[in-house]
Amino acid sequence: MKLIIGRDVKQPIRKQLLLSEIPVAKPKVTANERLSMPISSELRQRIQDIEDIPLLPDWPKDTRGAPNICLRSALFGLIQRGKRRAVKGETIAAIKGLDIRYTGWQLDQGDFDVLVQALHLQKHSANITVNQYTQFKIKAFLSAIGRQPGKSGRDWLKDSFRRLTATAMEVNIEIKHRYMTDSFSYVGSLIDEFYYSEHEQEYFLKINPKLASLFDAGWTQLQWQQRLRLKTDLAKWLHGFYASHREPFPMKVVTYRHICGSSCGRLSDFRGKLCSALEELLAAGILSFWEIDHEDKVQVQNPTKGGIAVAVRGHNSRNGWA
Repeated sequence: MKLIIGRDVKQPIRKQLLLSEIPVAKPKVTANERLSMPISSELRQRIQDIEDIPLLPDWPKDTRGAPNICLRSALFGLIQRGKRRAVKGETIAAIKGLDIRYTGWQLDQGDFDVLVQALHLQKHSANITVNQYTQFKIKAFLSAIGRQPGKSGRDWLKDSFRRLTATAMEVNIEIKHRYMTDSFSYVGSLIDEFYYSEHEQEYFLKINPKLASLFDAGWTQLQWQQRLRLKTDLAKWLHGFYASHREPFPMKVVTYRHICGSSCGRLSDFRGKLCSALEELLAAGILSFWEIDHEDKVQVQNPTKGGIAVAVRGHNSRNGWA
């Protein structure tokens, strides 16, 4: 009798065990859900270590970090309205020691704002997904770069992301040390891809992770609120150019026209625009003094306090890239 009872008791237990061993199908995760899954800082670090992805340097949240190649060249140049061109393998004007060849739609200072803000979010945002996408709302992004969040602003932002995605850039830098000359090369894009949700009014953006290697050749912290106060593209370009130097050195007006990418045919026309931009920097407290001397060289001085930016590495002298 005990054996019968034992068999009757144990049999349902065995059935229960067998049922527990049957794998239960987990609910499927959609592509959008997977894309928006947050990633912890520890996991992000492990992914970067495994894939050997260079890390962006640290900068405070009230500044923006930018590679010096963007600040000392016409990569983000001065483009007249309606004059933007698509180029292939075009040599970009730059200071001595920096060689850039670019394929894609020409980029301007507005595109620079977009790229630098995207890098800033990549560095500081907690909304980084497993696949290294940065998630952000359109309104907040446009406000951060001083743009209105209306329809025209949204359309402009999408066009800028398209331009930054459809790029191919080859950079070669000669870095002069005290006793030797080093070289640095980079070939790649600026932004890998992006997804846009019209309903949610947000982007999922993936920056080329290797872009961080450009910071190794020198980078600068831009005082962002200073830049947002500037109205003209030439003043913004000058702000970044001066920020990337410990002490700006005298340079001829014709040289400024070349390396900022101005399309002004007559030097006198550009000189007038340059004077207006320098006055804009002076009025904003970014410069304390400027003049164009008898040799047609621009002389500038930074304020003793405040300055233009916190320049970090890779400053150059009048002899070229440092």
